[in-house]
Amino acid sequence: MGNDRGRSTRAAVLDAAADLVGELGWGRVSTRAVAERAGVRPGLVHYHFASQQELLAEAATGRLATLTGEGLDALEDTPDLPTGLALLRESVAHVDPTDPVHLLMAETHLAASRDPVLADAVRGVVAVFRTRLTGWLVSRGVPSATAGESAALLTAVLDGIALHRALDPELPLRRVDDLFEALTTGGRPCTP
Repeated sequence: MGNDRGRSTRAAVLDAAADLVGELGWGRVSTRAVAERAGVRPGLVHYHFASQQELLAEAATGRLATLTGEGLDALEDTPDLPTGLALLRESVAHVDPTDPVHLLMAETHLAASRDPVLADAVRGVVAVFRTRLTGWLVSRGVPSATAGESAALLTAVLDGIALHRALDPELPLRRVDDLFEALTTGGRPCTP
């Protein structure tokens, strides 16, 4: 029973911390605010995490892993390459710069540039995303010899579009489908 309560408390603290990073920014999250949001005493936050940085890193990378995993699950349900590529485009086409999810991602990437441990954790999330994306591309007919490179480029393009759409909501995306198709098929048209 106590073990379940401890896991539940830890999960609530991680959820609260991830939410607050997206709402307030990495540098403005305090353990007191996390405890208040999670509905626990501040001492419990310190009991579960050695430092605030450890808490924020685990919370942010855990949330990013969950979100990217859910996106890849949706991608697995697409019937073919063109439909899946359109889903990827749509996942970043309407980025709201005030969306806490977008802010969590941006804050985490920025914090990772200053923290090598966090950077390793974020690289791990990205590596899992790329690996699953590579598998999806191969399952949709992209040659395995080029699927890994295509997945890496698609990931970078998606991140770039998300960053730019947050700054410029009018960023034209008419040619994104063509770009995605070229990245995955070597310029040959996708066949539905």
